[in-house]
Amino acid sequence: MKISFQSIPVLIIVLALNAGIVKAQNSVNFSLKQAQEYALANSFNNKNAHIDLQLARKKIWETTAIGLPQISAQAKYQHLFEVPEIDFGGSSFINTNLPAGSTLTANDIINQTVFLDFRPGEPIPLGIKDNTTLDITVSQLIFSGEYLVGLQASKVFYLISDQNKQKIESDTRESVSNIYALVLMFQDNYNLMTLLLDNTSRTLNEMRELNKQGFVEITDVDQIELATLTLQNGVNAMERQINATKELLKFQMGYPMEKEINLTDNLETMASEVNLEALISNGFKMDNNINYQIMNTQVKLSKLNMQREKSTFLPSLAAVYQHTEKFKKIDFDFMPVDVFMLSLSIPIFSSGQRFVKVQQRGLEYNKAINNLESVSQGLKLEYVNARNEMIVAFDNFTNVKKNVELTKRIYDKTLIKFKEGLSSSMELTQAQNQLLSAQSEYVSNLNALLTAKNKLTKLTSHQ
Repeated sequence: MKISFQSIPVLIIVLALNAGIVKAQNSVNFSLKQAQEYALANSFNNKNAHIDLQLARKKIWETTAIGLPQISAQAKYQHLFEVPEIDFGGSSFINTNLPAGSTLTANDIINQTVFLDFRPGEPIPLGIKDNTTLDITVSQLIFSGEYLVGLQASKVFYLISDQNKQKIESDTRESVSNIYALVLMFQDNYNLMTLLLDNTSRTLNEMRELNKQGFVEITDVDQIELATLTLQNGVNAMERQINATKELLKFQMGYPMEKEINLTDNLETMASEVNLEALISNGFKMDNNINYQIMNTQVKLSKLNMQREKSTFLPSLAAVYQHTEKFKKIDFDFMPVDVFMLSLSIPIFSSGQRFVKVQQRGLEYNKAINNLESVSQGLKLEYVNARNEMIVAFDNFTNVKKNVELTKRIYDKTLIKFKEGLSSSMELTQAQNQLLSAQSEYVSNLNALLTAKNKLTKLTSHQ
């Protein structure tokens, strides 16, 4: 196929459009809620939390199975290089040379026709050279204080794993929400800087034409060109910042890094959903806080550990039944085939070792209670600080929002005056810088508002 030079620009446009369509097809739209739900299902921390919960569930069954019947079988093959034998020495009997049916007389004894004879005995083997034995053992734990406490501890351990999963989910929601808002903040700055760059670039072109005609000085042109270059650098830097923050968001979500995402929410909508009165009126309920719940469960676990050590002073009772089957048996085998046993283990003296262990667990229990009280006081202080931060952030955002509207009007009027020759390039640059500064302060305060809102929501609600 022959392509003319005239068709190259058209071809480039078609390829660019196709590339944009492919990129759009490969990207996925995410609202904030969708991003959070995706992170809960796919982030590495949440996946591991689910695995930990499954492990805790398996641990409960592992501990429970200790107190259930246990059956084991053992097969043994035995080869004896030399089989031991026992010999009882044989037996004596009366031997006679008389014909069958003859009557024994005294002369026969005197003539030694009849005499006492000895027959040696056959040795009796006490084993089998090659033999296979099968043992089947059934055991049942009847009573063990340590087992009963351990079973309770395994259930508390499962509760801790479940609470840790809830904490990770709460942290994930907060983290995704903060990073999501940060991306939107950078995008808003990028959009404003791009708009200002377009305006300044058009103004620069107009100034250059006016300079050629002698209507403006070269200093004014240089001033606008300097502002244009500064904006271009800012746009490039902001674009890189957006991409880097999006990569961080994908990492937090557990989303494939090679795929693109589009954020469908905007800062204005998120800001309008912030209800200061509702957030403050919620109050702080200690029992609903997941960190407090985890520490409270740790106290229960420490108490069970102390009880487990105390249970080692109690005896334990177990029953065992054993059946032995030999494939080959000797004539004199006195080993029983079926055996039933009761095993009672009574701890008597350990030189104070068990008592010291109980004291150690008791000290750990007291330490856990102190930690719980410390966490309780710390959460109360954190709530007060978060509540104050929320109020300050809301007031700052409300005031800064007015500044953006004001500086935008000033910039628009200054741009019109500049084009009409009623203001200088310095005044236009100053108005532009004021608008950029106000916008930057606006999105910064909005981000602080959303961050404070997420923190306060996490403290006051059980997610």
